[in-house]
Amino acid sequence: MKTAIIVIVAIVGLLGLAFLSKDSNQTTTTLSPDTTVYDVRTPAEYADGHAKEAILLPLAAIQAGSYPSVDKDAPIAVYCRSGNRSSQAAKILKDAGYTNITDIGAYTNLSKYGLSTT
Repeated sequence: MKTAIIVIVAIVGLLGLAFLSKDSNQTTTTLSPDTTVYDVRTPAEYADGHAKEAILLPLAAIQAGSYPSVDKDAPIAVYCRSGNRSSQAAKILKDAGYTNITDIGAYTNLSKYGLSTT
């Protein structure tokens, strides 16, 4: 009886590990090829390094009413240093009528979206 319980616990444990490792391998999210990527950090942060595909559009500019020059239904993605400013930018853009926004969050998340840096 004890052996059967040990075998069942071992099987359940192995299945759990297999399930968890499957999820942890899914770290890349694919952006649509026509996604325009915006870096909402400051010009100095952008100059220190950014996604190769990124266009600088600081949060301060978005807050002042400068919005992306793409169709409001076009796919766009935003990122910043930690995810705070990109979250704010995404909300402002959504409130302005943009409908297809991906908030990448932190600069360190770029590779998870298949983006490389300069």
